Amino acid sequence: MVKELQARRPHVYELDPLRVITALCVVAVHAVALTTFLNHTSVGAQIQNALVVALHFTREEFIFVTAFALIYVYHGKPFDVKKFWAKRSIGVLLPYCIWSAIYVAVNVPGQAPLQYIQTTLIDIVSGNASFQLYYILLTLQFYILFPLFLVFMTHVASHPWKVLSISFVLEVLLLYADYRWVQQGTLASSGFWQFFATYQNRFILIYQFYFVLGGFTALYFQQVRSFVLRNGWLIACGFLTATAALWLHFVLQLRVYQESMGYATSVLQPIMAFYSLAVILFSFWLVCRWASHRQKDNLPRGYRTWQVLSDASFGVYLIHVLFLTAILKWVLPAMPAAWPIAIRVFLTWFLTAGSAMGATVILLYIPGLSHLVGRAQPTSKKVAPGALQTSVGADNGFEQIIPSIARADQSAMGAINRPLRQSRGADSFARRRTI
Repeated sequence: MVKELQARRPHVYELDPLRVITALCVVAVHAVALTTFLNHTSVGAQIQNALVVALHFTREEFIFVTAFALIYVYHGKPFDVKKFWAKRSIGVLLPYCIWSAIYVAVNVPGQAPLQYIQTTLIDIVSGNASFQLYYILLTLQFYILFPLFLVFMTHVASHPWKVLSISFVLEVLLLYADYRWVQQGTLASSGFWQFFATYQNRFILIYQFYFVLGGFTALYFQQVRSFVLRNGWLIACGFLTATAALWLHFVLQLRVYQESMGYATSVLQPIMAFYSLAVILFSFWLVCRWASHRQKDNLPRGYRTWQVLSDASFGVYLIHVLFLTAILKWVLPAMPAAWPIAIRVFLTWFLTAGSAMGATVILLYIPGLSHLVGRAQPTSKKVAPGALQTSVGADNGFEQIIPSIARADQSAMGAINRPLRQSRGADSFARRRTI
């Protein structure tokens, strides 16, 4: 029992609203991008696409949370590959395969049975059953490499600034090379690089910095949390500056460099490395502020609601495209043309997010169907803070969106802090004023 207690980690309340907000932003970027046809003026289309560009941080934030959750749970513990994959097969791979099959049936109706099976298998391998599912392939790659990543993070734990700096520079250089020569340029016409450009958004090394950033944030969670709480307004100003720079760059791309809209709104371009980092810091500051204000029950305000929404986030990610497609086909055309475009776009997002969230919450409580949203068993009443859970939520599914990290008594905090303090750079990292 003592060993079991020491192996657990205190719940990170900050992750619950973080993954909910990010999942809703995924719905937003798709809703905004797919309603740009409503604008019949170039200025209106540019404004709406500028909002699309500003929402392109979601995959980077999910990656950050993925690495955070896994390193937080598994660092300093024996790692069992079979147990690790057994749980992820049920929590991630199974719902991915099921929803891929559903999307193939919806998007390509009327296929013969053998053709349907063939299309489904190809789309499962390629992530092409629906445009949002590529991310799960990216997640599965990380699961495959995670044992090596865990060893890597353990070896470099005492050199956070050096490793983060090198990783960030590599990220910017990689994005620059990809943006200038692969997406458009000398390599764009090459057969191999055309194939690479088609599938590059599901290639794990494209996002290596955010995995490293999430890993170090988990290793030095208390120090990072203290830093963002001390420097909140500086982080907020940095976020506003980064947003202004992103939009200025977007205007220059269209008006000065005469780039196409598709090229200017690319997710993979160098400026996104700076912007996504600013968004991650800003959102992390917001959730840390929220989690630092506890009520009489030692829970942050509204935590019960955030917890339910958090549990539903994976399902929202999986199924929202079904609702969005239906709303674009039947509901949006029925809205009066006299309504402002902003209102119609907002309602498209709101109805999609609300429908997907509501449907997922229902599925969470239904035996059997809870598998569709990454739950091996239906969601039940949560154990009160300070009590010991027998099921480790972070080992049971899609950490980047629904990592219900196991609660433990606060006395277990020492079990995680002791191995982290062994890193020689921990104290100096805590005293540094930047991240």
